[in-house]
Amino acid sequence: MYRRNPNLRDYILVDSNKMAIDLYRKDDSGNWYILNYEAGDSIDLKSVNLTFSIEQVYEDIEFAVDDSDRSQSL
Repeated sequence: MYRRNPNLRDYILVDSNKMAIDLYRKDDSGNWYILNYEAGDSIDLKSVNLTFSIEQVYEDIEFAVDDSDRSQSL
């Protein structure tokens, strides 16, 4: 549905379980492609001339530790 909006250039999905963001970007030909971001990355929203670190999005967020992750670290 968002892909049909002629004015939309960038669309982001923010993961709620880990530090990860998917940026869907429309190029000048109207084709969409995806950029994946993880910890340490900077996100560039060209459509609004805004660049920010992924850590800014997740500021003050603490992720739950999965029991399987905990047992592997023991």
